[in-house]
Amino acid sequence: MPRALVSVGGEALPEPSAYSANTSSLVDSDRNVRGKFIGAVIRDNVAEIEMTWNYLTVQQWADINRKFKESDGGQFVNSVTFLDQSAGDWITRQMYISDRKAGLWQRDARTGDIQGWTNCKLSLTEV
Repeated sequence: MPRALVSVGGEALPEPSAYSANTSSLVDSDRNVRGKFIGAVIRDNVAEIEMTWNYLTVQQWADINRKFKESDGGQFVNSVTFLDQSAGDWITRQMYISDRKAGLWQRDARTGDIQGWTNCKLSLTEV
């Protein structure tokens, strides 16, 4: 079985339809009286990953969101293992979740039940 692209707390997330990575350097910077840059890197290689799923069931999307929902037993910050673009390998970092977005796929007119979600998106950022 292939390694999961992303796992949260040791549990594999469904394979995303799209995956992108961002690596940032946090810099304390300013300009001197001559207009020249002065500054220093205060933190290097801060990772952020974004994932999109074309379609997820109601249960799959709820399970992913629940991992970060404290009121449902999850945690806002989780241990996340992911493919890191700057390392070229899987790494594990403490990450928090930002906004989540999904589009309603279909609703059963008779019961009102939701059949699934489309274009489910989230991003995780290293703390």
